[in-house]
Amino acid sequence: MSQFSENSFVQECLRESAQCIGCGTCLTSCPVYAQEAREELTARGRNRHILALLEGYGDAAEVVGKCLLCGRCTMVCPRGIRNDLIVAGLRGLMVQRDGLPFAKSVAFRRLLSDRKLMGRALRFAAAAQRLMPSEDGVGIGNLCDPPRPTVRHLPLFFSALGRGRRLPAVASDFLSERLPEENPASGVTGKKLRVAYFAGCATEFVLPRTGEAVVRVLTEAGMDVVFPHAQGCCGLAAHANGDVETAAAMARHNLDVLEHTNADLIVTSCATCGTALRDIWPRLALTDDERRRFVTLAGKTHDVSELILSAATPGVFSCYSNLPRGATITWHEPCHLGRHQHVSREPLTILRRTFGSAFHELREAGCCGFGGSFNLYHYGMSQKIGLHKADNIREAGADYVVTSCPGCLIQIMDLMAQHGIPGRVIHLAEAISFRA
Repeated sequence: MSQFSENSFVQECLRESAQCIGCGTCLTSCPVYAQEAREELTARGRNRHILALLEGYGDAAEVVGKCLLCGRCTMVCPRGIRNDLIVAGLRGLMVQRDGLPFAKSVAFRRLLSDRKLMGRALRFAAAAQRLMPSEDGVGIGNLCDPPRPTVRHLPLFFSALGRGRRLPAVASDFLSERLPEENPASGVTGKKLRVAYFAGCATEFVLPRTGEAVVRVLTEAGMDVVFPHAQGCCGLAAHANGDVETAAAMARHNLDVLEHTNADLIVTSCATCGTALRDIWPRLALTDDERRRFVTLAGKTHDVSELILSAATPGVFSCYSNLPRGATITWHEPCHLGRHQHVSREPLTILRRTFGSAFHELREAGCCGFGGSFNLYHYGMSQKIGLHKADNIREAGADYVVTSCPGCLIQIMDLMAQHGIPGRVIHLAEAISFRA
């Protein structure tokens, strides 16, 4: 059935887990273990029982499923073991053996794989939202908008995401309808950097004004930005849930689209998408030539904060606040940005130099608890993990929580609404403007 043989999953899991020395350092950093002290749910626990898990013994579904893939265990591991790859490999093996559950099959293989069908489904969802119960929520996204009402129960396949969550409304019009493919640099002459923008699904369908802010800042910084409308889902959600074939098909489609732009660099504003392009896609290659193309693309891919900082004038800093006078901010670092892509300095430098004393740093840079589908299947645990983040945000007392991952943004919005914390959650690009 698959060109991704079962042996490839087995060998990768065994190769990584064999490096484990059982020191237990991962226990101190695992957000799940902090809430549910069961060692079998941690990296060391899985590594000790890897053969049993590969053979399908024990409660493999829970052990493999209760992982955020946040990368914090790898960050502290003295051997640098990629425990996220072990979990993804085990999930892939389970899909090969047992098949993909129906709901995930519809989500990954039909909707996320077909941008137009996804758009039609969400268009219907956006219209249906007006007929459904809503609440006033924490402000999210564009600064000029009032706090947007949030829906408890989205229609169609999103209905399972309800259960009291505060979710942002589906956008009435999508990013590809708001933004042209070619966006020239503003006020700059001569040779300019050509940048291809990979926006991601959440920015396209839920947070289009975030995408507009990204393009605005980059064009202000003197870059020509191409936004290819043919791009699709990055595939990380499918990969994280073991549907490797679908993830690979998505990656190959986007590889062709991005290569066709002839861009000097690729920019992402979603930490999850950035991890897919830089780390996951090269692992999905079927041939040496395909791997070379993926690796080349990965080397050209940067988070938007990296490009903004590289364009800033060293002497007089080029960024300035796009927020109301006197506004205070704090920063949440997404796991996929700091742990997976090792991009921590750039956003912090931008925010510290732009906002000065108005920047209130969080006491701890912990995980928000979202974890993609982890939030769907383990919402209670997700909220427990997120409580620590909510406490940190309350303590910081900032008017705006800034981040650069739509998933984290949605989770933090929910946490702040659930715990009565005032404020607005925005993307880094919405917080700043650039003076070339």
